[in-house]
Amino acid sequence: MKIKNFIKKIQRKPKSARILILWISTLVVMIIIVAIWFFSFSRGLGKKSEKEDLKIPSLFESIKTDFSTFKEQFNEEIEGEEINQQDLEELLKANEEGEEQQ
Repeated sequence: MKIKNFIKKIQRKPKSARILILWISTLVVMIIIVAIWFFSFSRGLGKKSEKEDLKIPSLFESIKTDFSTFKEQFNEEIEGEEINQQDLEELLKANEEGEEQQ
C-alpha cells in the first residue's frame, strides 16, 4: 500500500516535477547498472578462465596447421599415384610382352 501512496503523490505533483523525478530515477538506475557491469567485468578479468587453460590457437596458427595437414595428405596421395602409375606401367609392359608372345 505504501507504493500506491507514493505513486499517487508523484502523480499529484506538477508535470515539471514528475519529469525531473523521471530523469533522476533513470540516472540512478543507470548508475547502478553500469556499476554492477563494471565490477562484474573487472572481477572476470582477474580470474583465469578455463578457456585460457585450453590454449586456443590463433587464426594464423590454425591456418598453418590446416595447410600443413593438407600438404601431407596431398603428398601421400601423389606418392600413392606414383605407385599406381608404376604398377600400371608394369601391367602395360607385361601385356605388351604377352601380345608379342602370341
